[in-house]
Amino acid sequence: MNHWSPTLLFTSFGLAGLQAAEPSADEFYLRDTVQTIRLTISKGNLQKMHDSLPERIYVPGNFRWGDVKLKNVGIRYKGNSSSRPEQRHKRSFLIKVNEFEKGTRFLGLRRIALDNGVQFGSLFSEPVITDILRAEGIPASRYNYARVFLNDKFIGVYGNVERIDESFVATHFPGKKGPLYKVHMPGPGAMLNYAGDDVNEYKKAFEPKTNAADKKYDELIELFRDIELGLKTRDAAPLEQQLRMDEFLKTTAIMLFAGCFDQLTGWNPHNYYLYRHQGTGRWSYIPWDLDVGFADRAFGRLPVLEGWNAAWPVPGGPPKPILEAIVTQPELLKRYRAIADGILEKHFKPKKLHRQFDELHALIRDDLAKDPFPSRRITNPNDKGYEDILNKLKQFTTKRYQLARRQLDQPGKRPKPHPGYRPKNQREPAPGNAPNGPTGLKVVSASHNTIRLQWNDNAENEAGHVVQRASRESNWKFRNHIPRPGRSETEAVDDRGEPGQKYRYRVYAVFQSPRGMAGSKPSNEVEITTKKKGDQ
Repeated sequence: MNHWSPTLLFTSFGLAGLQAAEPSADEFYLRDTVQTIRLTISKGNLQKMHDSLPERIYVPGNFRWGDVKLKNVGIRYKGNSSSRPEQRHKRSFLIKVNEFEKGTRFLGLRRIALDNGVQFGSLFSEPVITDILRAEGIPASRYNYARVFLNDKFIGVYGNVERIDESFVATHFPGKKGPLYKVHMPGPGAMLNYAGDDVNEYKKAFEPKTNAADKKYDELIELFRDIELGLKTRDAAPLEQQLRMDEFLKTTAIMLFAGCFDQLTGWNPHNYYLYRHQGTGRWSYIPWDLDVGFADRAFGRLPVLEGWNAAWPVPGGPPKPILEAIVTQPELLKRYRAIADGILEKHFKPKKLHRQFDELHALIRDDLAKDPFPSRRITNPNDKGYEDILNKLKQFTTKRYQLARRQLDQPGKRPKPHPGYRPKNQREPAPGNAPNGPTGLKVVSASHNTIRLQWNDNAENEAGHVVQRASRESNWKFRNHIPRPGRSETEAVDDRGEPGQKYRYRVYAVFQSPRGMAGSKPSNEVEITTKKKGDQ
């Protein structure tokens, strides 16, 4: 049995020790409150957590919030940015209160997520973006800040972000519970595209997060079929039947104005959930991991401002059928633009956003001064403190509003995809002699057309990794095939294979240099032959 303080006890047997005013999850996520959270982990278990990296394992520990104490909860590091053994920046944590004591809840919650806030948006983008999403009636995580102590030592200011799981579904979607899927990495169907009828293919990208989801992959496939049907026939009816369309159009606009490039609606088909409402049968797209907002030229190359047109919301990256359906159907595009116009004026005027940034900073300014970690983003190592970070976020919001206003007022013809930024003297990435290249490359799984790869990241301060592929088509010469920008990346999915074909892969790390990207020595090579059509 899990042990709480005498004032509050939640277990699988229900509620005991009632008080006149018991705390609630609403209080835990109260917007303008900076919580104090204390974690206790034994020295041996801390070492076990570290030694297991890059695998993130739960170890037993204690959790305290005010008078509420929980013993024997599961605690692990959270996210790719916290998975490298040698990293020096702040690590995120995930607390699973029922990992070792089944049925335990904390204010109705199963999990508590503490985000390090070291990406492009620092500690300021996610609270602003989630507030806007909720104001528009879109399901989104609640968020506030927390001072976090580990074994009585202050380890910094964190984002206290509501986890999207079964508890989130129970809170935000009353009634009979439907299937919830999480997409963390690209894979079959991750672009909301139809990838055949093999359920096992979709399981590689869509992780079931509720009991109902395990048996509902056929409904997911039906969604993708109807999206592609709507695109092919230029008919919005299949989309309307499957999606909460206005909700998705609002989300598309908000992600664009906020510069959330690391989304399906941006450059990368991941960092989202899909939930099907049982009453209507329609799906909600739920974005998450929103700490990458309000930054242009991400990784030095992504044209977040100039390459993402507010009137034509189709940025770079692989084709996404749902976005193509929006921009190729005049009535749907007109509807999107009207929604985007209202959201721009209501939520994204620079003065309003600048005031929100300043108010958030004022909440945690004193605590940030005591934070033991550097006051800069790992994605922007030239930051000169939080005032500098805020000024850069404000510059982005001003430019984004001005540009979006012009684009919505004068849409013109659909622009060609922006090629991305590259200095004049920049050379194409290639393997080189930089030390600490990746090792241990292996094939995790392979199907008819999809190969999932994994490697060990040994570099520090890298800009990302590049996976190379060699095939009969390239005369067995390795060519750059999959860019994986960002630090701590250890996985990639090649969804451009052909059935029954042999491929070879290797991967190398890339680093910023005055002449462009400098490469590390490449990893070991791996070889795989995809399944033939008809093979199981």
